Amino acid sequence: MEENITIYISESNKGEEQIIINKQYKFNFSLSRKDNSRVYKCTEYKKIINLPSNVTTFNEIPNESEYYKTERNEDFMIFKNSDLVIFQSPFQAKLFKKYNNDIFVDGTFYIAPKFSQQVFITRTYVKELNSFYTTSYAILRNKKQKTYKMLFNKLKQNSNNNIITEPKNVHCDFEKGISKAVKKIFPNINIKYCIWHYKNLLEIKKNELCRNEVNDDEKIFNYYKGISNLPFINPEYIMDIFSLIKTKSIEKNSCQFLKFLEYFYETYLIGYDMKIKMFIYLIKFM
Repeated sequence: MEENITIYISESNKGEEQIIINKQYKFNFSLSRKDNSRVYKCTEYKKIINLPSNVTTFNEIPNESEYYKTERNEDFMIFKNSDLVIFQSPFQAKLFKKYNNDIFVDGTFYIAPKFSQQVFITRTYVKELNSFYTTSYAILRNKKQKTYKMLFNKLKQNSNNNIITEPKNVHCDFEKGISKAVKKIFPNINIKYCIWHYKNLLEIKKNELCRNEVNDDEKIFNYYKGISNLPFINPEYIMDIFSLIKTKSIEKNSCQFLKFLEYFYETYLIGYDMKIKMFIYLIKFM
């Protein structure tokens, strides 16, 4: 613990309380807009811009580094090849193994290094604490199935210690490379697709194919809402509901929306076998 630390509480620019340590404000770099309002930026981000990383390619990522050590002097860079770097501390590996009923995975591009395609994380839910914990970070050079397969295989090896551990469910988006890779490593696992990603993809496709019909026709709008909520319906009724919506859309001669229904049928009813699998995500944790 540092000595001579001064701590006090002040009000942030949003009217909320913030803790100030030695007068080090997290957001104290700002720019003025034309209307004289101010845009606050994180000072850490400003420092990163001024001090860019000296690693410019994937191959330049070092095999050993002082930054690969935890405060307990434990290694947490567990694997590296030309397409993938995986970070997982011993504590994270323990969580990955112990709380394996539900594993949540997702990739983000916003914080990915320029020489990579994404940062991929795994998380788990610790029921006793009612909280989610990140159990690994990985930097991926691509989005190939073989890269995802290597990632999950190394996580499995690192957490097992020669004891077979089989997670029950993995929650992911609709990228097939992820779900297929998971199935290769954990054959008995259940794939739970993310309802947020599902609705977001539908919204994008709706705007592309039939935005005007959905916005201008109340019945078509209700049909679209019905399609977007099908994951919450008993799978036995999904095909009947879809057929009814399609019939009503044909009667209304809604050509744009019929193109959307064709996309939905081929992508979800066929591509992901939605009439069998429900895409409920995080419902039991809410």
